[in-house]
Amino acid sequence: MAYTAFSVCQNPTRVFYSNHNGGSPTLRWQGLKPRAIQINNSRLFRFDKTKKCILKDRKNVGLIPIFAADSDSSSVVFSVSDVITKFYACINDKNLKEIEEIISIDCFLEDSTFPHSFHGKKEVMGFISQVVESMGENVHFRTGTVCEGGDLIATLHWHLEWNKDELPFSRGCSIFQCSVEDDRLVIRKAQFIVESPFKPGEIGLGLLRILASFFDEFPKAAKWFLKSPHTIFMVVMHIYNLLVAPVMNPMLAFYIILWKLVVRLLGYVISILHFVAKTIIEISSNRDPTS
Repeated sequence: MAYTAFSVCQNPTRVFYSNHNGGSPTLRWQGLKPRAIQINNSRLFRFDKTKKCILKDRKNVGLIPIFAADSDSSSVVFSVSDVITKFYACINDKNLKEIEEIISIDCFLEDSTFPHSFHGKKEVMGFISQVVESMGENVHFRTGTVCEGGDLIATLHWHLEWNKDELPFSRGCSIFQCSVEDDRLVIRKAQFIVESPFKPGEIGLGLLRILASFFDEFPKAAKWFLKSPHTIFMVVMHIYNLLVAPVMNPMLAFYIILWKLVVRLLGYVISILHFVAKTIIEISSNRDPTS
């Protein structure tokens, strides 16, 4: 497979190919549209999908695969932007096979709606499969512009739509970091930040002010808490099980039974009202209009 840092000149177009492992570039003629860019020793130029010239720093990664022509793949990946665009397009198309091709073996994924992260290709694909299944047939991702940075990092904003109508509380931001694996760009890290349905507003700022004041007053306790918050949670749960649970659990069980009875009674009342209304309508319709 050949990869390029490539230069396009007057028609016919000249493309310089070089293997990313090293070696001198070779010259091949390709029937591409004429467009002029250049390459020097410290900068790497490439074309994105909108045919705009984008400046990328090489830094310490060497020559990375910007143009990949893989005979085994139905699509061509030019850049990190194309990887991310393909990722969401495949989710919308429910094409898990092609998603798996652009996921790294040691991929790491975080989602703000989950209390735990996903490690490895198997766990990540399991999570994506759940997302695709939950979306149904008419829910799709609507993505914004992909913004690229150094070190093969890209971000974008998105929201969910049902039949082209935006769903509430479905906006989010994704951060991706790609890497080169088996001569192709794949997703190595991903972080999804999803809009919270709870918007405390000024209450949240008030709680933050109280918490910050408490931390400033007791810095040692604050550091201990921030380093091991799960310990505090376990202590609180232990206190709850010893002191609160013996009193609260029977009360909660009673309220659950009570609400079940209320719901059942409401169901009976609605059924009776429906029967009465239906009977009245039938009697009215059976009356002689002339009487």
